[in-house]
Amino acid sequence: MASTEVGTKTGGPAAPGPSIVPQGPARLTLIAITVAVLAQTLRFSLPQLDHFADGTGTGVAAVAVLAVYLAGFAAPLVRRAAGPRGLLLAGVGGLFAVRLLAQAIGPQTWLAFAGTAIGMIAVAALFEGARGLSGVGFATATVAGLSADTAVRMCFATWDPVWRNGIGPWLACLAFVALGAAALYRELSSGPVTAPGLSWRDAMGAAAFGPFLALQVLVLASPAFVASSGWQSLTAAHIAIVVGQGLALAFLASGLAVRAVPGGVCVLGGTVLGVGAGAVAGTYAVTGIEVVPIVIVGQVLSAWLLAVACRAPLRRAGTGGPVWRIDVGAALGGFLILVVLVPYQVSALSPLPFPNNVLPGVAGIALGGLAAAAAARGG
Repeated sequence: MASTEVGTKTGGPAAPGPSIVPQGPARLTLIAITVAVLAQTLRFSLPQLDHFADGTGTGVAAVAVLAVYLAGFAAPLVRRAAGPRGLLLAGVGGLFAVRLLAQAIGPQTWLAFAGTAIGMIAVAALFEGARGLSGVGFATATVAGLSADTAVRMCFATWDPVWRNGIGPWLACLAFVALGAAALYRELSSGPVTAPGLSWRDAMGAAAFGPFLALQVLVLASPAFVASSGWQSLTAAHIAIVVGQGLALAFLASGLAVRAVPGGVCVLGGTVLGVGAGAVAGTYAVTGIEVVPIVIVGQVLSAWLLAVACRAPLRRAGTGGPVWRIDVGAALGGFLILVVLVPYQVSALSPLPFPNNVLPGVAGIALGGLAAAAAARGG
């Protein structure tokens, strides 16, 4: 009996199909580098926004700053116009381009506005690139990226390389950008992971990234803060942060972080985190050696809450509405960065109608609340 190449074959193992989720370290690297570069961009942009307010007045500056931090809500439009790959390229690729340009020409006001706006879109793109990972995987890559960022800052005595000239700062910049660009190329070439139907509760888990990153930039991953508030040398402050990040990574790897927990436990964890952060950061803050254990415990709590919150928007199965709901959730997270970081920055120059200790406290409580909503969703 004749046979042809196009005939039906029986027996033997089935030919392997394409992977549902791209494998390898490239996706974790992309998340880690994107988070690190986003933190760097926020740090160099905040002083420039202050300078802009000095020249234009508070009212004009407030409207302009609000507009750039709300730029993340344009992510659904970018997705619709250019698809998921276009969203990744515009957000993450644009963020890498901003970082390279900032090193070349120095931080400038227009670049601070552009970088912040692109960074808010990059938050949504981050979840597009991470789809299919577990919440623990996402949180692990995020903490690893912040660890690398902190280590690089310590090489320059906590001054970001973007503020410095010379071969060392350029090597640091190129290392982040080149590694991130390679990981982005790998992600784009692998194709997007199909998104499931999503409820609004699922999507709002993405908003947890905002208060998490705000706490990291303000308190938990800032050697300068730990050194000044904890009465430590810069080296000792860095060691404290490394210990906290190491314990956070160990906890995420232990398997304990993936266990189902009641939403009330997440609320409690967020409250402890918020109270601790508010107690050590602000006008009426506690200072001294007690800051160090608060920062270490805060690293573990924040990483755990991020892992719980982000497992819902990253899931590969479910029913509900369209994927752009995650973009909206991530954009809300970007807005929460504004709510915490910008008023805290302003409070150094002009008093707020409330103690600025409230701001890091709100960030911790918001992170716990968003994690509690995801925990109630399960999965």
